Amino acid sequence: MAVSYSRVVLLVVLIIFSSRAWTETYDPFLLRAEASIFPKIILLDKNLSIKAPENEVTITIVSTSQDDEAATQLMYLINDKYKNGLGDNKLKVNVTTFDIFKELPLATAYIVLQGSEDAYKKVTSYASSHNRIVFSYSYTDFIKKSLISMLVKEKTYIYLNKSAVQLYDIKFIPVFYEIIKIIE
Repeated sequence: MAVSYSRVVLLVVLIIFSSRAWTETYDPFLLRAEASIFPKIILLDKNLSIKAPENEVTITIVSTSQDDEAATQLMYLINDKYKNGLGDNKLKVNVTTFDIFKELPLATAYIVLQGSEDAYKKVTSYASSHNRIVFSYSYTDFIKKSLISMLVKEKTYIYLNKSAVQLYDIKFIPVFYEIIKIIE
């Protein structure tokens, strides 16, 4: 009986740690802030009407299968915040993985969680070729050519990747440039 009891305890410990694994990688406070702010930034795109046919903004959250829980949590946070729509637009949020993101219809914008450099660059290349915003969980992913990220400390900072601006060819309304910090 002692052997099976120790196995049960081990199993419980593994379940607890595996279900909390994403929380060690993803800051719940930052996810809430991104869920609130990233969709609003989409509204600042001067060409939103072209990228949101029939007034429907689509956000696709891309992650690894291991980070599916964090991606789903982010989707729920966005849906809860914008359940009545995003401005005058309907809002649709998808969750997918790096392997199959292209199988979904083209999104208005992408939020990319952590992933390998090659997988990440596939998303940024695809999105930038269609002039779609790519938000990244961390501004350290600017090296992978994401466009916008944020940092939450005592204040919230929204960062724009200057080296990727021409790649995406997205024009924002002037107020956007007043509220961001540009990273070279």
